[in-house]
Amino acid sequence: MANPEPTGTFPAHESVHFLDLETTADRLIGELPGHRRRTETLARERGVSVVLMAMEAGDAIEEHSAKGPVSVHLLRGHASLQANDHDHELRPGQLLLIQPEVRHDLRALEQSVVLLTVSGGA
Repeated sequence: MANPEPTGTFPAHESVHFLDLETTADRLIGELPGHRRRTETLARERGVSVVLMAMEAGDAIEEHSAKGPVSVHLLRGHASLQANDHDHELRPGQLLLIQPEVRHDLRALEQSVVLLTVSGGA
């Protein structure tokens, strides 16, 4: 049986997505006052989601796992990701690749922007 279509608002299907990460990051950071996190799904195609997330210092995504591989690429700020009882500190330009079903959490140690790529979902 095929997976049902995801619910929510997602970008339209395109054969090629042009993503301006800096402009989108600036906008999401500008929307942070009064919020702990702002997130935008930039693309969602064939089980791969590309998500940009701005986080205030101290914000956290509690421990969870994903059905497919996940990349966590820090674009701005300073963050910490815990997986397999190991704490990984991320600085701009650093990326972690997390295998399916590995439990992990993410914490912004200072205001941060993270690019997430999640594979294997609907």
